[in-house]
Amino acid sequence: MWITKIIKQHTTYCGYAAIVLYVLINNTINALSHWTDHNRNGTPTIQLWEPFVWQYSSALSLCLLLPVLFIVFKRFPPRASGLLKQLTIHICISFLFSMSHVLLMVLCRHSVYTLLGGDYDFGNYFTEFIYEYRKDVLTYFSILVCYHSAKWIMNTQLNTPEQQETTGPVTQFVVKKQGNEYQVKIADIEWYEACGNYVNLHSQGRVYPIRKTLNRLCSELQNSHVTRVHRSFAINNQAVESVRYVSSGDGVITLSSGDEINLSRRYKESFKKIYKASL
Repeated sequence: MWITKIIKQHTTYCGYAAIVLYVLINNTINALSHWTDHNRNGTPTIQLWEPFVWQYSSALSLCLLLPVLFIVFKRFPPRASGLLKQLTIHICISFLFSMSHVLLMVLCRHSVYTLLGGDYDFGNYFTEFIYEYRKDVLTYFSILVCYHSAKWIMNTQLNTPEQQETTGPVTQFVVKKQGNEYQVKIADIEWYEACGNYVNLHSQGRVYPIRKTLNRLCSELQNSHVTRVHRSFAINNQAVESVRYVSSGDGVITLSSGDEINLSRRYKESFKKIYKASL
């Protein structure tokens, strides 16, 4: 569909536009609700423009900070390990986000009130900031979840048609590293290491990161002598030098490069069949 093509080509812009549209609609509803609450007795206690200034100043500040949040989310992707460290990092960033949001919002409100001949009173800065932070921390983590959920959908769902259209076995990857592009042949890759949404390709003593999950990569290379041997590792069958098993039931695979890769019990039997067949 054409909408899928546009989203795939302009993912970040589409995500930004969707959040901005949602924020504007939500804050418009909130502004009308504020006006209704202050007009219940038939005599308004505030002017009509005031709740719109309150809500739109908050929306504008959030929209200005969104690109910074996207950079932060990309820099600190969720990982299976170090959950406490990740949570601490995001709580600290959410505090900075809230401070920036409140500062921009208050400056905007003071500017509009001054232009319209009014006087804006934010109240006690400490208590009001605590109140705003309670809302901002929920907003921060909501956007965090939406951001990574959208990336997951893009990586797993919207890429499926292209995968189905691909014909012939994969013989090489084109990998970007430090601003340069490299062609890495499948036959030269000794082992594969999962790292979040990336896989590190270990080839001839060098490491090339590629944006794929290990599950997806192993599926693409199922006919290319690549075997999953661990939750985080896969190997080139033709690069196996030897294998030894330990009393725990796990194993250690030694490759021709000298690298040693852990073999977990979960994948041991399937690896044994493939390894014996290659002897």
